[in-house]
Amino acid sequence: MAFLENITIGQYVPADSVIHRLDPRTKIIITLSIMILAVATTSLSIYLLVSLFLLTLSFASGVPFFYFFRNLKSFVWLFLFTFVLHTFFTSGEVIGFLSFKFIRVTYEGVINGIIYSWRLAIFIFCAAFLSLTTQAVELTDAAFKFFSPLKKWKLPIEELSLITMISLRFVPLLLEEAFNLKKAQLSRGASFEGGLIKRVKKTLPLLIPLFVSSFRKADELALALDARGFRSGQERTCFQRLVFKKVDYLFLSFVVLIIVTSFLIKNV
Repeated sequence: MAFLENITIGQYVPADSVIHRLDPRTKIIITLSIMILAVATTSLSIYLLVSLFLLTLSFASGVPFFYFFRNLKSFVWLFLFTFVLHTFFTSGEVIGFLSFKFIRVTYEGVINGIIYSWRLAIFIFCAAFLSLTTQAVELTDAAFKFFSPLKKWKLPIEELSLITMISLRFVPLLLEEAFNLKKAQLSRGASFEGGLIKRVKKTLPLLIPLFVSSFRKADELALALDARGFRSGQERTCFQRLVFKKVDYLFLSFVVLIIVTSFLIKNV
């Protein structure tokens, strides 16, 4: 359960910063561009440039760094697993003093382990940045704007946008429900200490009440939507219109500059 306690993806931290005032479409374009750039390259120099850019954005958001790095702390095991997997199973030039009879550590494996672990960290950091600085309603409106041209093919864009918003809002609710169930079990004398396998076995009894609670919340949400007159297929309007401002174009130009600089670094 300590793994879930450190996850802040799905939570929103309100603040009066330039990042919070950006159009949600701008923040989605920034995060997607950074993630695509991280996939398209394996240059450590570009990864360093991207990481510095993400740290600058997080500093400008006014959200404490603690919220961003809590997510990375939760996935340390994934970073280590990725690093070890590439280190021992990538062919190449063997590092003599780190290799033994049945263990072969290569330079290429170490480099690949660093690259792919760093890439995962960038993905998680981008997801946390988007979640912590953008409300779920804003993300829904942005997704609706992005996919609105698909309405010509009679795709249910409004329903898909609503499902996206509900899914994002359910993440912190389910985490809170899991914490409450854990506290209830602890008050009854349950223990979640021990090795990894023991902790997994002791956590399994929490899954059934968590599923029951999630289904109950979904049923209540469906009744609330029906009571408020929601009808599938009807046109929906937005309370706040999304308009790109000068500051949005400024940040988008920064992203373009990062991409151009990355291509220059790659070709040097």
